[in-house]
Amino acid sequence: MHKLIVFQGYAYILTHPGIPTVFYDHFFDWGDSFHDEIAKLMEIRKSQDIHSRSAVKILEASSNLYSAIIDDKLCMKIGEGSWCPSDPEWKLAACGDRYAVWHK
Repeated sequence: MHKLIVFQGYAYILTHPGIPTVFYDHFFDWGDSFHDEIAKLMEIRKSQDIHSRSAVKILEASSNLYSAIIDDKLCMKIGEGSWCPSDPEWKLAACGDRYAVWHK
């Protein structure tokens, strides 16, 4: 499976409600950069207290872009489309190929 698509999946599951799972191979065997990006998203999730009952507000959903706000603490986008939050209180916390995460 292509790492780009896999990582977009992690950007989604690590920023959304639920109990996310990270595969051992992805975290330990796919290289330091992949490990570090996953670890960063895990830390953002923890620091923003995103949990299984967090609320999601979908802002945009199309074939090339998905964006959402989670618990009004974290904002994210995945996909090729261009998008970022308009309110200056959102600060970029993590970004990579076709994903970005902001928090207040």
